[in-house]
Amino acid sequence: MNTNLFIAKTLWSGGSKKHPGGRNSFIAGLSVAVSMIVMIVAIAVSDGFKKEIREKAAGFSGSIILSAPGIEVVNSKYPIKGNLSYLDEISAIEGVTGLQSYSYSSGIMKSGDEIQGIVLKGVGAGYNLDFFKKSLSEGEVPNYADSLSRRSILVSSRLASMLSISAGDKVQIYFIGESVKARSCTVAGIYNAQLEEIDKALVIGNIDEVSRINGWLPGEVSGIEIGTRTFDESRGIATGIEEIIGKSTNEDDSDVSVTTVEELYPHLFDWLTLLDFNVLIVIILMVIVAGFNMISGLLIILFEKISMIGLLKSLGMRDGSIHRVFLYRALMIVIRGIAAGNAAALLLLWLQHRYGFLSLDPANYFVTQIPVHIDWIKLAVLNVVSAVLITLILYIPSVFIAGVEPDKSLRVK
Repeated sequence: MNTNLFIAKTLWSGGSKKHPGGRNSFIAGLSVAVSMIVMIVAIAVSDGFKKEIREKAAGFSGSIILSAPGIEVVNSKYPIKGNLSYLDEISAIEGVTGLQSYSYSSGIMKSGDEIQGIVLKGVGAGYNLDFFKKSLSEGEVPNYADSLSRRSILVSSRLASMLSISAGDKVQIYFIGESVKARSCTVAGIYNAQLEEIDKALVIGNIDEVSRINGWLPGEVSGIEIGTRTFDESRGIATGIEEIIGKSTNEDDSDVSVTTVEELYPHLFDWLTLLDFNVLIVIILMVIVAGFNMISGLLIILFEKISMIGLLKSLGMRDGSIHRVFLYRALMIVIRGIAAGNAAALLLLWLQHRYGFLSLDPANYFVTQIPVHIDWIKLAVLNVVSAVLITLILYIPSVFIAGVEPDKSLRVK
């Protein structure tokens, strides 16, 4: 064992029962803990928002959409074929979870004296309606495999509120084209997905009924939605789909464009990008605050131990070895602060996830309560990086140690 290092640690621990600088050590450790709480909560809330909004956006339209090129995805004038020759090849791509056809038609819904413009989205019997089942607030989700549900519809809670309708009510929908077509429909259920800009006019109906309203041939649809295993895979899968489409030589296939959900709802994902930037700023500020609070605490400890530093220098101990002693002490404070911060942050996040005591206005934030999602890999990386950065910052006080002169410091009592 290094003799000088042993002597230094003995002198450090033997000075008094109550460790000098204990109050300052506590404040420095508390600063690290608070900084860790802020960083962990900021990342978990940001990831929670991303997870919630991505799932909702993909629930409305799938992660990737195939539709007629050059026009909006929501169209009722330019159909594509629902049996494209390369669909099996797309289904075989790693990460693709399913393909679903849909059709759109715009109309006006009337209930009593109230009228509202709506977009009717037609889906088939095999369409995955789990997203709407989770968002259901009243009634039930129609089963379009049953012919009796042909004119059953699912409406948003905002639309239901504007028209003063409830599950089980009958409404009239008018579709205006070359001629006016009217349909009497039954509201089977009401959903509340809290994405007002998307769901306030969206009505779910039967795809066969929508195709008849549009005057389309059997098999013609507005587009095809493609689900992916994870959101992060969607861009790579979209690129692969474009390559498959580009290689197709079947002249019977419709021209289609590939649109990701990010491109479909840019305002939502731009907001999430801004949120990520804000979190990055918070992390940088918290690391700086924690680091410099640790420097302050360490410097105060160094001032209190100046006579010991002088004694160690007079015994021939190098500046680097002395600094390691104080760095070791500081690292213990940092580790305890990080551990306490993690424990407090995880407890706070669990309470929010379990009880949702912090609520939000869904009109502005798309959710009713602050969402949280813990990415354990990110959490581990954050802890390691924070510890490393704060440790590097703690090398700054070594300048003070180098400037201590043994003959003067030994006079300090």
